[in-house]
Amino acid sequence: MYYANVSHFKSVSGYEIDGIWYPRVTAIVSIKAKPALYRFYADQASFSAAEKVKSISADEGTLIHDTIEGILKGEKVVILDSIRPAIDGFLNFLNKNKIRPIRIEERLVSKKHRYAGTIDMLAELNGKLGVVDIKTSYAIYRDYNIQTSAYIEALKEDSGLPDMTRWILRVDQAQTCLKCPAKLRIKGGGEKIRGADGQCDHTWGPLTGEVELRELTDFENDIKAFLACKSLWEWENHYWLKQIGY
Repeated sequence: MYYANVSHFKSVSGYEIDGIWYPRVTAIVSIKAKPALYRFYADQASFSAAEKVKSISADEGTLIHDTIEGILKGEKVVILDSIRPAIDGFLNFLNKNKIRPIRIEERLVSKKHRYAGTIDMLAELNGKLGVVDIKTSYAIYRDYNIQTSAYIEALKEDSGLPDMTRWILRVDQAQTCLKCPAKLRIKGGGEKIRGADGQCDHTWGPLTGEVELRELTDFENDIKAFLACKSLWEWENHYWLKQIGY
């Protein structure tokens, strides 16, 4: 990634907390190769077109994310029609599961490993304590294991907390073909059809919400992978880190 100067690097890549600068979890994880993202760029007409779709898609995901956060905080939220199916799916999930938020959108710091990040939620979910990371992606990707392991590792430095697990809560919306298993997902102004057999002319059903909950296991291997990413990220950004006395 291009950085204009030290200030730009610091603002994009980390947080300053109590006078100490920490690299952020998402910046560290970004060092890992992302095959699905490469395929996305390859499918677009140009790099600039891909960047536009990616930006709009991120805004749409942020809107869903922020609306869910408001609901969890007990705030009065306005649910826009454009994301109503996804939010209705989330509300249905809340009705079927017992969830008690403990911390929402809270910044964490690992002083032991020197990094910081922001969790979506620490909660009791169906009787278990853990980090709930909310995603608006098409699927649950393995990179999320690395990201969430960093949050658990930072939380473990708080000795008052018992053992915790991790979940990915994926909230999205799509249309399913009435004739075959294919799904149409419109995001970032573009259409993506998945699961088609190539023979169907498709008749799309209504836009409906999709909610998927997955508990992540194998923390020990995941945190090793995260710390390896951190070492590679520090190597890659040695010039800038040296400028700030990291």
